[in-house]
Amino acid sequence: MGAAISMPTFAQQASKKSVKELLKVTKSEQLIDQSNQYVHQIMASSIEQATQGQELNAKQKKAIENFNQDIANIVKQDFTWAKLEPEMIQLYVEEFTQEEINGMLEFYKTPVGQSTINKLPTVMEKSMKIGQQQMGQLTPKIMQAAEKLAKELQTK
Repeated sequence: MGAAISMPTFAQQASKKSVKELLKVTKSEQLIDQSNQYVHQIMASSIEQATQGQELNAKQKKAIENFNQDIANIVKQDFTWAKLEPEMIQLYVEEFTQEEINGMLEFYKTPVGQSTINKLPTVMEKSMKIGQQQMGQLTPKIMQAAEKLAKELQTK
């Protein structure tokens, strides 16, 4: 009986080229564009909730329009694929091996993988809405707990 010698296997670090290909196959740049649109929707929804039931005058309506435009401009200028891509590539290189990147590429190039990519933005958007609804329900309870804490802290 021979002794089995176990050699440690070292995972090969993912190449930047393969990660870039993965990000292209997964349509990451389009996801950023869709995220920008979603931020605008969230802001509009937040403003609607904050002003619900209030009669706004022309000056207030204009201020809200200007705010929305300012946010849209900030997001458009600062949340771009050109700025994010190098960081995303580095993140993937640090977190995934070449074998893992190859496996993801293989999957995402299949019809099921492409279907997954195409459906993920909708799933993410709906998930965010579910999260917002849950937080909307939790907020009064959290505020109540915070008020209770504030009263307890004032007691000597």
